[in-house]
Amino acid sequence: MIKFPGDRSFREVARFTQDCSSICTHAAQYCLEMGGSHVSATHMRMLQDCADICEATSKLLLRSSPQIPQMMSVCASLCEQCAASCDKLTGDMQMKTCADECRRCAAACRQI
Repeated sequence: MIKFPGDRSFREVARFTQDCSSICTHAAQYCLEMGGSHVSATHMRMLQDCADICEATSKLLLRSSPQIPQMMSVCASLCEQCAASCDKLTGDMQMKTCADECRRCAAACRQI
């Protein structure tokens, strides 16, 4: 297995991106059910963008693509933006869980 700074392998970071993609996808569905401020166009797009970039990043990691450094930067940035968007919906545990997962994923991506 290939190792990188911080002793994280591609597989380990891929798991973070897969988990983040899954949580953001579930959060988007949850927001649709909640309605109101949860379904603002900006927030919904951010959840979907984060889920998509994390899924794509995971695939590149698992095949050891030479494009990984660029993807890590983009993925970390979108995850941080998504966490901030989720944080705006204060008092909602589902959004807090999503924000926390996005931050973990961003931190993992920044270590590569």
